[in-house]
Amino acid sequence: MTVSEAKPSTLQQRVVETVSLATFATLLFMWSVPDVIAARNALLVLLLVFVLFLKPDISQLATCLQQRSVALPLLALTGWIALHCTVIARNPTHAWHEAGQWFKAVPIFMLGAAIGLSPRWRSQPDRLSAWGGATIVAYLAYLIFHLVYKPWEYTAPISLILGQSTRIGSRDLASYLGTALVGLQLADLVAQSARGRGFMNGPVWLRGLGLFAATVLTVATMTRNALPVLALLGAVAAAAFVVTRPRQTRLRAIALVSLAAVLLASGIAINVKNDERWARFASSVAIGLDIEHQKAWLAQEQTPLPLNAQGLPVDDSAYLRTAWMKGLLTEIARHPLGVGYDRNAFGNALRADYGKWVTTGHGHAGIFDFTIGVGIPGGLLLLAFFVALAAAGLRRWREDRDAAGLALLLFVLSYASRAFIDGIVRDHMLEQFMLLAGLLLALAHSNKASQA
Repeated sequence: MTVSEAKPSTLQQRVVETVSLATFATLLFMWSVPDVIAARNALLVLLLVFVLFLKPDISQLATCLQQRSVALPLLALTGWIALHCTVIARNPTHAWHEAGQWFKAVPIFMLGAAIGLSPRWRSQPDRLSAWGGATIVAYLAYLIFHLVYKPWEYTAPISLILGQSTRIGSRDLASYLGTALVGLQLADLVAQSARGRGFMNGPVWLRGLGLFAATVLTVATMTRNALPVLALLGAVAAAAFVVTRPRQTRLRAIALVSLAAVLLASGIAINVKNDERWARFASSVAIGLDIEHQKAWLAQEQTPLPLNAQGLPVDDSAYLRTAWMKGLLTEIARHPLGVGYDRNAFGNALRADYGKWVTTGHGHAGIFDFTIGVGIPGGLLLLAFFVALAAAGLRRWREDRDAAGLALLLFVLSYASRAFIDGIVRDHMLEQFMLLAGLLLALAHSNKASQA
């Protein structure tokens, strides 16, 4: 019996579905809340139990996970990390302990795929609508609460208020979720225009309003890292939108895309105007490149920030991130096989080369932090895994204009591009990515299987 011929779900099945969705959405919301690790793990276990009741198609799950293009880089990377921890890492015991975050993330990827194939009695469009909709609602709720919890009682400039962390997490975490959310919402609307079916229920105008809200909330985090990622996602989504339009309406599509680009550019311009750090950005980057003479990036707590040509302290974020990036590339060249899996592998390499007085931990650039830990082979395999996932999504989009395929492509682009400029290839951020990547991969795969 095919999925389309499945019998309507019973009351008991609908209860399990509802509870599973609520658990899934709660987990996504709480994953970025600090100091709730035990609750996150408990929710993961509960989700696994509920998935067993949802009875995913095991044979289809195995076929999905055995796709060579995705399975090979994932297995190769996992094997390389195990080998690295055993024979290459400077402190094997510590490296094995730290690598537990990767060895936990891989089963979470598999759990995500199982979720994407659940409930077994639902069709792929229904599953995509349920899990995709729950993801969008959870992330949008997080961004809203993050804004509400800002210290609005203080009479400070709004840019300073927006830049504050809140009780549910830092602005960097909110920004990282915001770019992922925008990618998913763009996929929903572009698929709707191409096939007349996205994955969210509700009128298109309401979903468009949700995209606008998510973009504004992400820009309002006052994190400059989000801006190039939003531009990249917008460009890819715009290209997908224009290409899928009939030739006679393509000019209208280009006009609509141009209007959206103007709105996004306006939001970015407002961010630049209200963020005083941009005035010192260029000079701070130039000074940050001089890592041989300016040492504040090695121990910013004990070393005062350098001054620019006007005698003003550099913008700490621009200076430090520039210096860390150059330092990361330098350390990778010095240690091409890595120093051992560790969320603070960069700091370990620096202390080995500069001395124990160095306090810098990670370099706030996840892919490069990962590479200095497990070496250039590990970094290349991680990139290969990202490329394989994005390519799988692109194939499904090109073959069938499948919303899950485009969502997978944009979600991976969001995470991977952000990982070049933000330290997100670790801990709960890596876990979130792996869960949703597995989920979207399975949804895209199951739609192809149902049409075979």
